[in-house]
Amino acid sequence: MKVDYQQKLQPVIRYLEQHFDQPLNLEVVAEKAHLSPYHFHRIFKVVTGETLNDFLRRLRLEQAANTLFYNKPGVTEVALDHGFGSSQSMAKAFKKYFGITPTQIRDCDDLEQYAQLMRNSKIGHLLRNNGHESNSTIPYTDFEPYKWSTQMEIRMIESGQLAFVRVTGPYGNNYEPAVDKLYSWAGPNGFAAQTNVFIYHDNPEITPAEKCRTDIGLLLDSSVDTPAGIEMTEFEGGKYACIQKTITDKSQYSTAWEELMAQVVEQQLETDERPCFELYHSYDIQTNVADVSFCTAIKA
Repeated sequence: MKVDYQQKLQPVIRYLEQHFDQPLNLEVVAEKAHLSPYHFHRIFKVVTGETLNDFLRRLRLEQAANTLFYNKPGVTEVALDHGFGSSQSMAKAFKKYFGITPTQIRDCDDLEQYAQLMRNSKIGHLLRNNGHESNSTIPYTDFEPYKWSTQMEIRMIESGQLAFVRVTGPYGNNYEPAVDKLYSWAGPNGFAAQTNVFIYHDNPEITPAEKCRTDIGLLLDSSVDTPAGIEMTEFEGGKYACIQKTITDKSQYSTAWEELMAQVVEQQLETDERPCFELYHSYDIQTNVADVSFCTAIKA
């Protein structure tokens, strides 16, 4: 079944525009789009060009700026009314986003001066772009399809058994000891040539970084006895959307995931609850160059 994600997220975006100054729970917001929190943040970023947190922060800052200019209240009052803990924290956010201070905005005498201040700010180039932010999000309503550097394909991946080592902590950190432990066992037992996967269980938008779980494992045909520290579990196969990339730098991993999800949205594929994973075809220990398939579950 095809899913129009722009249409699916439209009521959520309108809701956020009206409630951006209130505490929001990602799970509740994802439910309004009938999406799992696991997939919501990536799909939201593809459609809007911003993470949920960045989207809400921008709305709060823009509203606070308008309040300062039009109503001339105290900076602390505006900060507390717009979800900042103090005037200092709001000033820091203003400096980072606008490149100017809240007081500079409040002290503008007229609309022309306010507009000129904003044109000269860090976001001036965005304001000059017909009032719309410029971002890398692909306009999926265009008639010409975007030419991707790597085309997504749909794969059926067989189920099986997974021998794995669990790593808990920020994604991408402290994987080397787990890999060493896994292969120190796998090599002598004849499993080193089996398919290597990194399975990601948590959504870093709602799970603290130190609690995110990665399973670094090898796909096996059947369950085997494993030593302490290496676990066995069933690997649930099924239908996956995948892109295969040659990775030469760690920064390319997040870009590849974003590209995959952008193509999922473009082709209106319905995501499934199964965890996403990276499937390694090869990895050079000396150069850190990897041939990787990035896979996200879709419904049959």
